[in-house]
Amino acid sequence: MDETVRQETAEMLTELLFRFYSAGQRQPRVSAGPKVHTHAFHVLYLLMHAHEKRLSLSFLLTELQVTKQQLSKLLNELEDLGFAARVRTENDRRNVLLRLTDAGEQYFLEREQAVADRIAAFLDKFPAGKAEILHELLQQLSA
Repeated sequence: MDETVRQETAEMLTELLFRFYSAGQRQPRVSAGPKVHTHAFHVLYLLMHAHEKRLSLSFLLTELQVTKQQLSKLLNELEDLGFAARVRTENDRRNVLLRLTDAGEQYFLEREQAVADRIAAFLDKFPAGKAEILHELLQQLSA
């Protein structure tokens, strides 16, 4: 792929991602449940994909690139909503991990399904055969 096509493709994908994000922000709420801001949702995403759905606070500090005070406020929000809980490790009681709760997992899965439904509706507008091409490309990108 030549540099011009590569750059244009990257810009188009970026624009598409921002468009989906913006559309998601304008959509009616998925349920009557609480709404969490972007950093909190990012933490839920990370926990969903973590081993045993637990993460160290130092990992979260590095991943989110926030201060300890900002992380503490964010974790308090997630704990107040019942979506996460701080737990001490058995080996070292000074070490604290963040654990995803069942309520946090359910909240994340509901929102994930809502986004998937929006994307499916978007794909329904594609001409015959084009969605299949996109599917093949996404499989290659995900490999």
